[in-house]
Amino acid sequence: MYIYYQNNKAILKKLDMIEGSYIENIFDPMLELKAEFDIKGKVTIEGRFDKTIAVDSICIGNTNAFKYKLITREGEFSGRIKDWLNINNSKDTFFTDYFSLELEGDEDEKLYLGYLYIGNKTVLPRFEIKPSTRLAIISEAARSFGGQVLGIKRQPLESFGVSFARLNSDECNLIKDYIKAVQTVEPHIIDPYHEARAEFPPMYVTLTQGDYSFPKRDEDGFYFTGSLAWQEAR
Repeated sequence: MYIYYQNNKAILKKLDMIEGSYIENIFDPMLELKAEFDIKGKVTIEGRFDKTIAVDSICIGNTNAFKYKLITREGEFSGRIKDWLNINNSKDTFFTDYFSLELEGDEDEKLYLGYLYIGNKTVLPRFEIKPSTRLAIISEAARSFGGQVLGIKRQPLESFGVSFARLNSDECNLIKDYIKAVQTVEPHIIDPYHEARAEFPPMYVTLTQGDYSFPKRDEDGFYFTGSLAWQEAR
């Protein structure tokens, strides 16, 4: 399972934007808050980091572009954009303090981009084979005096949960560091089954629990059990 929570926010070169939109929106935690460019067909976003960073992944969310190319000092990513969340993982890690992202879309449409992640993925330990999935209904309903149902339907929020049967000390500490970093307030991307994304697509989520326990297993050595749960964020 891959997670992407240590995003590197860059200083971005200014571009022509639609009035009221800002290029910095690509780092905003609300994916639906887009950077809307006053540019059609193709746009190039340039950014620099205040230090050299390690990169092995790029995540692109909520865009009407259908193709991208990320150019850095040591390597590049490129590919098609097909889904609301798109992830490209490299087998190699390279280092850079600069990037240029080319987005290409319909030449008659102004482009927009909701989210950009450039950095390293974090690999969580293998979890048990029966993850839990749920739908949280967030619509509100009421009834009139005569019993008529009144309300507004809202899109349900998906939930995902996993259990870890046996964690060594390093794995347990990795998960604890992750929990401390994001808590329940910082949205980020998880990729539960990167080899089976058709059945379990990537999700933009927050942790849902405020209390996590990792009891020691009843065996020699320091091994632990535990679980994590997420809910969709937009």
